Amino acid sequence: MSKFINALGFLTIIKIPKKYILKREQVADSTVYFPIAGLVIGMILSLFYFVASFIFPLFLSVILLLGLEVFLSGGAHLDGLSDMFDGTFSGRSDKDKILEIMKKSDTGVYGILSIVFLLLLKISIVYYLASINSGHVLIFYLTIVFMPAFGRWSMVFLIGRYKNARGGSSLAKIFTDNKNKRKNFYISSIYLFLLFLVLYTFFGYLTGSGVGSLSFLNNLESVYLILFILAKALLVTAALFLLLLSVSWFFTRRIGGITGDIIGGVSETTELLFLFINYLVFTFFI
Repeated sequence: MSKFINALGFLTIIKIPKKYILKREQVADSTVYFPIAGLVIGMILSLFYFVASFIFPLFLSVILLLGLEVFLSGGAHLDGLSDMFDGTFSGRSDKDKILEIMKKSDTGVYGILSIVFLLLLKISIVYYLASINSGHVLIFYLTIVFMPAFGRWSMVFLIGRYKNARGGSSLAKIFTDNKNKRKNFYISSIYLFLLFLVLYTFFGYLTGSGVGSLSFLNNLESVYLILFILAKALLVTAALFLLLLSVSWFFTRRIGGITGDIIGGVSETTELLFLFINYLVFTFFI
């Protein structure tokens, strides 16, 4: 429980009681709970949107929804995104120069543009997903719940796969030096992917067949429907994983590892990719 509370406190602005705060060397193991912390954020977002949709117009509700996510994370991941783009696209090839640019407190043109375009794309895709036929509302809420979860899972992926790019005692080094980092990645991947596949298939089946049609074992068409929905869920997760591999390789290749900015920036990028993949699935497979 302490590790989960620390994961929630580390990834959000939520203050945790001092008695639950772990020692510096113990915090690294909280990464196994990062996706669960993301699920908590996602449930808060979904509940907020449910209430806001009865009060505000659709477009405003979507803006407030994504604004709430930025607020809950303290904007830290967007700050990492801007630094990541500034460093990567600075036109320099020297690792130390790139890291120096990332470390600066000021934001360059590429950093500003990355935040603007990411938010615009997220707002556009969420607006589209929210405005489709109301019969798919369960899948829409599921997408909102899992968006931050997969974003935080990408952090565990980066920590488990890459070494720290900076010398000294940086924040990222606390996690990359953890001997259990790969174990934590495998565990978090298994429970997150299984939970997504089960819930996506279940809610997709309810959407496609009606809430009252749960006795599918005697209905061959229902079995085919379930397999089709499961295939879509597998497509979402497989595509996201492959894209994450590509994105993480692109942003780490010149500095030979990760930094806190890379972790936060890739997390934001993963959320956008997750939304985009779901947009494609809704567009071509509904």
